Order: sequence, then C-alpha cells, then structure tokens
Amino acid sequence: MKKSLFVIGAVLLSALVASADEFGKYEAFLGYDWVKFNPSTSCSTTSPTCISTASFLPSFNANGGNGQFVYNFKKGFGVVFDLGAVTKGELNHQAIDATIVNFVVGPRYTFRFHESRFQPFVQGLFGGAYSTASTRVDILGANVVTPSIFPPPTIVNSDFPFSTRFVTSRTGFAMLLGGGLDIKISKHMTFRPIGADYYMTRLPSLLTGAEHSANNFRYSVGVNFLFGEE
Repeated sequence: MKKSLFVIGAVLLSALVASADEFGKYEAFLGYDWVKFNPSTSCSTTSPTCISTASFLPSFNANGGNGQFVYNFKKGFGVVFDLGAVTKGELNHQAIDATIVNFVVGPRYTFRFHESRFQPFVQGLFGGAYSTASTRVDILGANVVTPSIFPPPTIVNSDFPFSTRFVTSRTGFAMLLGGGLDIKISKHMTFRPIGADYYMTRLPSLLTGAEHSANNFRYSVGVNFLFGEE
C-alpha cells in the first residue's frame, strides 16, 4: 500500500513539475474588471481656460470586463493586446450612463520559475481610450431638465412635453502599467486571482475641450487559456 501511494505521488509530482515548466505560445484571457476613476486635470489652475473636472465629477467606481491576447515569442517575453470596457449608471448622484473603453498593446514579462505553478508578470501597455456618456433630457415647452455636468443643450420651444437623450463622447490616450499573478491549474489553463494596473487616461474636457489626465486604478480577475505549447 505504501509503495502504491509513493508511486501515485511521484507521478502526480512529475506531472506538476512538467506542467509548470511548459508555457503556451499563445494566451487568451477573459476576466472581470473593477476600475477606480479619479477625474483630475494636469493644466495650471491659474489658467482661465482650465476647469478641473473634479469640481463637478468626483471619483467613481466602474465595473466591466476585458479580454487579452498574448503572443509569447520567447520564454518569459510576450506581446499583449488588451481590450476592455467598464460602465457606471450614475455619476454625481445623477442618472448618467458612462462607458470607458480601452484598447492598448505592449510588452509583458512573465516570471516562469522552475517547479512552480505560480507565474507573476509585469507589463506596460499603451494605446487609446474611448469614453461616452448619455442621459435622458426631459423637455416641457421651453424648459429643459438636464444634469449639471453636461454643457447646456439648445432649448427647444415646444407646446408638448417630450424626452430625448443627450450623448457625448471623447477619444484620447491610455496607459496601463502593472502586473498580476497567474496560477497554472492545468496544461491549457491558468487562474488569475489578481491583476493590478495603474490606469492613466488623457481625454478632452467635457467643458473646455482641453486635454486632462486622470490617474486611475484597475483590478482584474479571470481565467487564462494557453495554446501552442512550447
């Protein structure tokens, strides 16, 4: 009995070690994202055209997901393409639907330790961000009711009340710097309990059109699939 248990344990250990040393040439990640957005501005407060977004749009949390595709051209070194989107249904206690999309690419280095299933990684991703926000606008005669963070819309003179939707969008620069930890659970799958990134966006102001930078944080968790074993 003891001999049988020893043989079974040796086989399992051998499989564990082998699976730890192998890596996929291609990776595909699907996961959940939580982002803490901190609206701010990088322009001078003495500038007459500088209006800090923090004065009318406080920090907020958004939820969503992201997908990644990785090409590992060498053990440890890979190129990552990351596409993600998060949403928020209320801003500054007003019913405003906001969505922020990131599309970034850059290098990643994964630490593949011998005889270990734990694979921490660091990355630097650069690209763009697309932000859109919309809200319902109720119009009664010449009276318009709209959230205060939007520029005043054109007043419509009407004898009948009706509703419409005010939409605004912006596109700018995005950068993600950080890393995470993958735990190998099978030959073709790893679990990522944590991915943490400094998430910087540089988008035009809703009020002035001047670009401002926001220093944000992104947390990710999900499953990574491995293909093309090396």
